[in-house]
Amino acid sequence: MRIAIIGAGISGLTAGRELAKAGHDVTIIEKSRGLGGRLATRYAGEKHEYKLDHGTPYFSTNSPEFSGFVSELLDKNLVKIWDDTNWQYDGVQLLETRPNTTEKIKYVAIDGMNQIGKYLARWVDVMSETRAGGLTFIGANRSRKRPWMVNLTDFNTFEADAVIVATPAPQAYGIIQTSQDEVSTLKLIREIDEVEYDSAVTLMAGYPNTEIPEWDLITSEDDMIKTISNESSKRNRKQETYIVVHSTSKFAIENRETVKEDLLETLLDRLSVITGSWAATPAWNQIHYWRYAQTRNPIARPFMEVESLDAPLALVGDYFNGNTVDDAYCSGFKLARHWINKFND
Repeated sequence: MRIAIIGAGISGLTAGRELAKAGHDVTIIEKSRGLGGRLATRYAGEKHEYKLDHGTPYFSTNSPEFSGFVSELLDKNLVKIWDDTNWQYDGVQLLETRPNTTEKIKYVAIDGMNQIGKYLARWVDVMSETRAGGLTFIGANRSRKRPWMVNLTDFNTFEADAVIVATPAPQAYGIIQTSQDEVSTLKLIREIDEVEYDSAVTLMAGYPNTEIPEWDLITSEDDMIKTISNESSKRNRKQETYIVVHSTSKFAIENRETVKEDLLETLLDRLSVITGSWAATPAWNQIHYWRYAQTRNPIARPFMEVESLDAPLALVGDYFNGNTVDDAYCSGFKLARHWINKFND
């Protein structure tokens, strides 16, 4: 089959890799330049010499499927165990250890989280910086060769035998509601319309003349800041300090329309309260807003599909069965195995 996958997050890339390995012709359509969704890395600094994971700071494993993939990444020397020094801000003071918790093993990408997406994309064709505006279902009486047509916003089209939509639920809703096959997609639209997301603001900042902090990760009981990641501890550039601050969803929602300069000042002020006065004056900084940072009410199944042998359509993503990187991987992986068994018989 010729399969079009809309979205190059970990779910779409995983589904694409598995289906391509099984012999299918897979093309991924991605609106941005980067691959991996929230497994994202920003290049920062005056010469863009710093790599900061401004999406997901780390990930852990839960399922056997994702554990197997992480073992593959370890063997390829793409990820490592982040034996972090995890501190906690309790709203008043910074504590050197988080009490009464049992932490899962944390993994980080050695050369930046985006390398995982690039690795998965080796098995598929990728149309980057290409936005899908909707779908057209040609139908059984079509004169065209293929049943699906992906309508691109540059007025071009991409024809496919099957389509996987691997975007956040609100974006998936916008894509599949354009399909002329309204009856079979109506149930999908109704369910994903109920999915809600938390937002987040990430602040990336560099302090080249500041001593490396003792902590690698701070989790915070704060209205503004959720976590602070010492990116220096992940890379080999341990002689300089550069960090990523992840805001709370409450702060992100309340400040969605706040101008960048005021947003930066507010976050730096609070950061300096938590970590020390040195944090108030970075040498460089960047801000990114994640509208769909984490699913609040995931759908309790690994994927959804229109069960058609002639024109398959499916949805995958981290809003199925949870909201972690593991859940996202399993969504794409399980759909791919389902389709391989279904269409290769």
